[in-house]
Amino acid sequence: MIEFLKKYFCVQEHNSTVKNEIIAGITNYFTVIYLVLLIPEIIIEIFPGAVGSDGEIIGTEIIYMDMTVDEILVILTAASFIAAGIGTLLIGFFINLPFAQGPSLAVGTFVTYTICTNFGYSFSQAMAIIFISGICFFIMSVFGLEKKLHRAIPNNIKFAVTAGIGLFIANTGLDKAHIIQVDENLRVTLFNIVDIGSTYTRDAILTLAGVVLIVFLIKKGVHGAIFIGKILCIIIAIPLGLIKDVDFQKFKYTLDLSQTFFNLDFSGLIDTSSFSKGIFSLTTVIILIFSICIMDVFETMSTLIATKNFIKISKEGHVKKRIPHILEIDAASSCVGSLVGSTTISTYVESTAGVVEGGRTGLTAVVTGILFLISVFLSPLVAIIPSSATATTLIMAGIMMLNVIKYIDFEDTANAVPAFFTLFMIPITKSLIAGIAFGIIFYVAIHIVIGKRNQLKGLLYVLAFLFILTLIFLPR
Repeated sequence: MIEFLKKYFCVQEHNSTVKNEIIAGITNYFTVIYLVLLIPEIIIEIFPGAVGSDGEIIGTEIIYMDMTVDEILVILTAASFIAAGIGTLLIGFFINLPFAQGPSLAVGTFVTYTICTNFGYSFSQAMAIIFISGICFFIMSVFGLEKKLHRAIPNNIKFAVTAGIGLFIANTGLDKAHIIQVDENLRVTLFNIVDIGSTYTRDAILTLAGVVLIVFLIKKGVHGAIFIGKILCIIIAIPLGLIKDVDFQKFKYTLDLSQTFFNLDFSGLIDTSSFSKGIFSLTTVIILIFSICIMDVFETMSTLIATKNFIKISKEGHVKKRIPHILEIDAASSCVGSLVGSTTISTYVESTAGVVEGGRTGLTAVVTGILFLISVFLSPLVAIIPSSATATTLIMAGIMMLNVIKYIDFEDTANAVPAFFTLFMIPITKSLIAGIAFGIIFYVAIHIVIGKRNQLKGLLYVLAFLFILTLIFLPR
């Protein structure tokens, strides 16, 4: 078996060993598992009645096909692990690279708060949109359109989008942990630190302590620090009385994913009641699909850039040669993800952890993918995760995404203003589309006014026009 693995994955040719690849694969698993677990906790908010006014998940509420919130959450978690496992195995076996794939946090947030909350699409309709976007992205990858799109969008906007999503995710964590609270006058207040008898106060204190603990683990070089910190928060939550009271008997059938498999509603995407409504709904779907494709380009390219900055995997630079194939796998995996009930699949930038650990071939990805699939059977455990553990993960994930702010050029006002609007609008409006739209429109308008049209690519005018239409038709 070892000899087969060496030969199939060209382990020796990449100056690695089977042992190094296995260790790197395990490292990747513990580094990115927090993301795989986080996606279902965001997607669950798609379902009306799943989350109370205090931000807490109402586990016993029946919301979908006679299933409770807890049962749906378990199914979504299993789907998330299946999608991550399949995508990562495809990367390993067919492209021979040590990258891990999984549901996109950015797209998961976009689906929940924009596609479903703002635009009113259902879970099944959102999965249909993701499926179509996967096909479109595959076509874009085959014809190289994603490269033109990537080159057309200014770097400042790209970095600002990532940072804006980070701010939004971190703010969601602060809200879920009750660290910040909105009163009846819509004023944002801090939690009452002296009211230890309050569940909200204990949640907030545990979350803040969890953040400190994770930072300590990261500084000590512990791989999987965020995941380990989440587990420790869950353990500490037990004596604090913050663990949910869950009857595990009702989960005996939850790994039957028939309720979410191939649950795509294409017919509900276009309103055929009138011509005007049909055109409006078609335009909306096109804009949403286009936005998902843009995000997928951002995420995958960010992973490749980060990996290149960390370490050169080979002297031949075989990563660069395989970029089109990586994007094609992203697209195919996204289609598979929507079919099992998960969001768009992207290549995780955290995969650099496995590369730094010594992973050089697809064997690293195969090990990670197998661990993802095994984890499907642990999905019922997510029902006991307290909000403090989830909030800790959200806050740390958001903070880590803010790392790209240092790359934004704030000295050139022509670039700084569009970046600011992108960065600011995403968390304030809770809409990724609004942030990107303001950024692109301001960038084009400013460069036209200051006489620097030569810096604008033709595709950028098209993007600006599409996003103006988006702002016009965006639900208020």
